[in-house]
Amino acid sequence: MAKLHELLAVGGNLEQQAVKTRNDLKATFEKKRHLFEKKLVTFKSNAEGVEPVIEGQSEIQSTVQKELDWIGGIISKSIDVSHQIDVGNTQAKADIVTEGGETVVKDVPATTLLSLEKELKEVQSLFASIPTLDPAKGFVKDVESGYYRARDVNKTRTKKEQRPLVLAPATDKHAAQVQLITEDVPTGTIQEQEWSSLLTPAEKSELLERCDVLLRAVKKARARANDFDADVQAHKIGEKLFKFLYNGKLA
Repeated sequence: MAKLHELLAVGGNLEQQAVKTRNDLKATFEKKRHLFEKKLVTFKSNAEGVEPVIEGQSEIQSTVQKELDWIGGIISKSIDVSHQIDVGNTQAKADIVTEGGETVVKDVPATTLLSLEKELKEVQSLFASIPTLDPAKGFVKDVESGYYRARDVNKTRTKKEQRPLVLAPATDKHAAQVQLITEDVPTGTIQEQEWSSLLTPAEKSELLERCDVLLRAVKKARARANDFDADVQAHKIGEKLFKFLYNGKLA
């Protein structure tokens, strides 16, 4: 059993932490997509016996899966404490049941259902900020790395060289008229390889759709809420909610 004043003492801090970390992660998704990508730029000389030279390389620092799993744990704690406080304040309850008949969470207080609507809208906004793979790059799953890999891009590297251009040949009376011109001469090939831990547009769409389904279920559950009486320690729902959102694929 937990005292209500003990829950109130930590509830505000947990909520602030959830808000800050969620906003930080949203900013990462929107502005630092390079953290989820790996890139390798290699120069391959046309000359025989010359080894390829790596001219640029960046490693994947994290994955969307890891970040969502991390933020899910923080938001879950905030949801759980808020839920436990509401249990101590009210007896109204209802099950969260989707339109398809799936019971996601049972016996949720009406006050929690109200706060869940707000929280899930924030989660939905977070999901909407998730960067996705660029379809134009032809990403496919790379079995070796476990990430998505784009089509390799090969580019020709050139250098400027001058050669004489005869404008008029020499005669017995005049010297040849010659002009130097500059040409781009191929010296090798640049190969760009790219890997990414981002989601596909379809995976992101599924996350957003399941969030919509859960939001509708929460709204209907609040309308059906009845009297409720429970041990606050027995009501931890954050993990169940995120398991539903991720559908067993991301967490």
